Amino acid sequence: MINIAFVRGQYLNNFEGQNYCFSEKIISLVGFSSIKTLHHNFPFPVIHLPSISDFLGNTRAVKIIANRTLGDAQMLFGISKFASQFDIFHTADPHYYYSYQLAKLRSQNKIKKLLVTSWETIPHNNETVMRKKEIKQFVLKHADHFLCYTERAKLCLVMEGINSSNISVIRLGVDLNKFKLQNSLFRQDIGGHAKFKKNVQILFVGRMIEEKGVIDLYQAFKTYFHHAKLYMIGEGVLANKLQRMIFKDKLTHGVFIEKRSYETMSKEYQKADIFVLPSTKTKTWEEQYGMVLIEAMASGLPIVAYDTGAIGEVVGEAGILIKEGDIRGLGAAIKTLIENPSLRQKIGTMG
Repeated sequence: MINIAFVRGQYLNNFEGQNYCFSEKIISLVGFSSIKTLHHNFPFPVIHLPSISDFLGNTRAVKIIANRTLGDAQMLFGISKFASQFDIFHTADPHYYYSYQLAKLRSQNKIKKLLVTSWETIPHNNETVMRKKEIKQFVLKHADHFLCYTERAKLCLVMEGINSSNISVIRLGVDLNKFKLQNSLFRQDIGGHAKFKKNVQILFVGRMIEEKGVIDLYQAFKTYFHHAKLYMIGEGVLANKLQRMIFKDKLTHGVFIEKRSYETMSKEYQKADIFVLPSTKTKTWEEQYGMVLIEAMASGLPIVAYDTGAIGEVVGEAGILIKEGDIRGLGAAIKTLIENPSLRQKIGTMG
């Protein structure tokens, strides 16, 4: 039996976690998280350890203080006592403090193997604060192997000095028993003949924040395809602003901002016709993978997105990519898909 500790702190989630449900009896996986996590029910056993973020929160002020003192607030108290119980400790990005905790144990030969997942696609990111840079460099030095979900993330590690032979690229997927095509493009008329739907639904799933491009999407909807329905599912600081814009523009019957649990999200994809993700790049972040893209593709939805980060690599030919910030191009692409159901079907099938 190979015993694996899957360490993710407060970011333990089922988006990634569903890929680590092993049916083979030779593998046993246990999640390690802080007391507070993104999700509450997991398909594998979880050990919750207290973290600084549990007590002080995850506010910007806490992050700034922690970054400049410890290097990061994601410390898991008591994780060292599990060192001898697992064959592999599989941690997240190297800039987290719990990754540093494990790297210290590995440097002392108190754990057998350390596998580091690296999502990061911007070389030398998380290095502007000296203490955080020290943590990251220490983890990079003492990891046994690296796992990336994109070639772009692998290139980032190579540019930071990691030998390419020490990096594996394996794509993340979704449960195809949940995320699947429901023939949403068609409806049956009385005579049993297939006809395309007339009431097209546009779907966005993600955080309601500036870098996810939600304002651009709303502006494109208002200008170019307001005769469709736009469903924006998620939470964030821009949710209230969007609600005010919708009310002011008298579009309450066309744009809907909603919250959904991850367990019910597959149904939202199945009701939609087009998926849109206009993520934009900042100095310290770009779309690193976009699990929502995989969920949309598995559901047979054509994708319209800004060509930023790893989006192009993930989507391939299953979408229409637009130059970042081109609201007119964004609207035109969505309008084209609305008016051309055969194209929707073609691109969705590619996904």
